[in-house]
Amino acid sequence: MSFLKFLAAALLAAGLGYGGPAQAMPATDLPQVDGGLVVQVRGCHADIQRHFVPAFGRTMYHRHRRPDCRPIPVQQQIRDCHRDVRRHFLPRYGNVPHRHIGPDCRARIYTRYNPQRPRPGACIQIGPIRYCEY
Repeated sequence: MSFLKFLAAALLAAGLGYGGPAQAMPATDLPQVDGGLVVQVRGCHADIQRHFVPAFGRTMYHRHRRPDCRPIPVQQQIRDCHRDVRRHFLPRYGNVPHRHIGPDCRARIYTRYNPQRPRPGACIQIGPIRYCEY
């Protein structure tokens, strides 16, 4: 058993000691800004997200163009007016379970079930947690 531990430690040390030549690890696929600095805060995403964009210097809705990952500003957030209960980010509420109601797509928020709170509305079960509309 001690021989296997010694062999594993020797192979690990040999692997950590040799990183290979610098040309074996090209970094040409990474997005670059003027001056050659690599700036990638949250990755290159094709879907519309809102977070800080270093190229524009502010937080905004945007997506990234393939293959160079250049940020493209998006003026209007696409609304996902789903009628079933889903959990994702809402600007005023955060990452909450909700559904949309009415012609204007208002969000109806679901909170954790509380037995002391009177008359819950519709309830759903997500894993072991029960959420109700109050």
